[in-house]
Amino acid sequence: MPTIALDQITVGGPCKIVDSTYSIYFEGGVKITPKPTWRALPSSVAGEQDDTLVDLVYEITGTPMAVWTANYRTVLLPAALHGFSTTGSRLIGAVNRTVSVVGSDSNGFDFTRAILTKMPEVNLGLGLSLFGECTWTAYIGQGNALTDPNAFYIPNTTAWSQADYPTTHEEEMFTGAWGAVTGFSNMFSEAGFKLTHESKLDPVKQGNVTVDHRINGYRGMMAFLPQQPTTAQLKAALAMDGTGGGLGTRRSANAADLVVSGGSGASVTLKSSAPRTGTFIFDNKVNRHGEFSFVTALTVPGTRLVFT
Repeated sequence: MPTIALDQITVGGPCKIVDSTYSIYFEGGVKITPKPTWRALPSSVAGEQDDTLVDLVYEITGTPMAVWTANYRTVLLPAALHGFSTTGSRLIGAVNRTVSVVGSDSNGFDFTRAILTKMPEVNLGLGLSLFGECTWTAYIGQGNALTDPNAFYIPNTTAWSQADYPTTHEEEMFTGAWGAVTGFSNMFSEAGFKLTHESKLDPVKQGNVTVDHRINGYRGMMAFLPQQPTTAQLKAALAMDGTGGGLGTRRSANAADLVVSGGSGASVTLKSSAPRTGTFIFDNKVNRHGEFSFVTALTVPGTRLVFT
């Protein structure tokens, strides 16, 4: 019968991520997951019984703490992903870019060439965490081969320090204003405002190995349950039929800046946006106005998001 061997138990504990000298702390655990691509090896005799590794990146995922400082916004909502003027730019380029996972037990990872590739959703209001889950992607390092022991990362033994642990917390009531449109100047939402991202990235490959991602598009969406506008005003804002609407109508013809702000000064502006979907509900348990979504609607490339 086996005997207990407690020295075999791996020490656990939390971490922080250091990206561009900025430390990000998390509400829960952080996961590091290799994302291999395997090619099955066919056989007319025995079928598929083996695989060959043909591509590999690592993903680092977690839900950041509700901190609305410039450092957190720089890392988690980078302008490169939403503020570009032309598509086609690479996220990193031909350089190495370190992102470190620093463990509280002084055991972690220094990723050689990594960058944030999935921005978190942003919840503006009471009752929800400020951020959703975000993702960093780590690629093979410049000048490395897949067979190198440090191809993607090297272990670190960085001494744990939480001197930079954040002391602020962002969770408050927000209101919205959509341009100077009548009825939309001081909108309350039944359950807060949620910013989500339609971000398009294409892999950049060398020798069929993913070495970067290329930016191919971005649109932001602010979804909420509006309370100030009347049904008639919301219907007019949708501009799908009636005066100023109809088939062939561009949403950009009805666009304005949607500014969602809190009393502390925190704000998100979804530039040049217009409603894309909306719902009217007849029910004795809920309000008449269901979820409306305002989505980026640009006539020419320009700024899509502004944070303060």
